[in-house]
Amino acid sequence: MRPRLLTTVVAVAGLAVVVPPPVTAEPGRPATAAAAATARRPVSTAVGVAAREFRLSVYRLRVRAGEVRFNLTNYGEDVHDLVVRDSRGRVRGRTAEVRPGRRAVLALRLGRGAYRLSCDVADHASRGMRAGLKVVR
Repeated sequence: MRPRLLTTVVAVAGLAVVVPPPVTAEPGRPATAAAAATARRPVSTAVGVAAREFRLSVYRLRVRAGEVRFNLTNYGEDVHDLVVRDSRGRVRGRTAEVRPGRRAVLALRLGRGAYRLSCDVADHASRGMRAGLKVVR
């Protein structure tokens, strides 16, 4: 027989808020399928990148090693892309060209080290569309 769990209703500023019962599980087993998926999913770090003529602005200059999600937003008037290179100049990943006002996401697994971000459209990188990112332990 399963124990009966009660739902709590709390009044907050004149509104009724339903508080779900606590989730319990057997020792060593996740309480729900969602918890099991979360337990196995590696943590991802989001890095915002803004592209404008002729500048890349990176909102985090240091991140932890592991999965990194680059969220590129094109605030400019031209198409732009994002290319991530390691310290040896090897391309680790790139987005497609992103039209003005649009976004793209690039997810990469990065180890410790220094990485260079740039826009490879035409001569944008040589005109200043480049930045650095440091990945630490």
